[in-house]
Amino acid sequence: MLRILALAALVITINVIVQAVAFVVLTKRTQNHFSDKKAAISNLAIGRILILSFLFITLIHFIQTFVWALCYYLNPFTQVDFSSFSEALYFSFVTFTTLGYGDITLSSNWRLLSGIEAINGIMLIGWSTAMMYSLIQQINKALEFKKIL
Repeated sequence: MLRILALAALVITINVIVQAVAFVVLTKRTQNHFSDKKAAISNLAIGRILILSFLFITLIHFIQTFVWALCYYLNPFTQVDFSSFSEALYFSFVTFTTLGYGDITLSSNWRLLSGIEAINGIMLIGWSTAMMYSLIQQINKALEFKKIL
């Protein structure tokens, strides 16, 4: 049990670092569009910011599920016969998003790991939702400023 919790803590730590670094980059890349000097932002720029931000966040979640898939695939103790890495990646996506088809499961000793991945996925996706909400709030402020002009 301790081995499972240690492995989960390691993967969660990696994923939180990935998300934090990515959001610092995203914030720095978008904040210059919302400074007072550029408050009158165009609709095309808004669309571009939203689409690229959404795609970037989706890429970050892909990387995070990839890290979990590596954890499953390279861990000799999970006792799951993944026929390929893509099967481990599929299992990770289904678990991370809490979709949970149940067509692939871990051995009874390691099932806890998939539950922890689901909690990690919910929290990271929630964090991403908060980030997108913050971005949309900045866009709304810029649009209000545009109306005043």
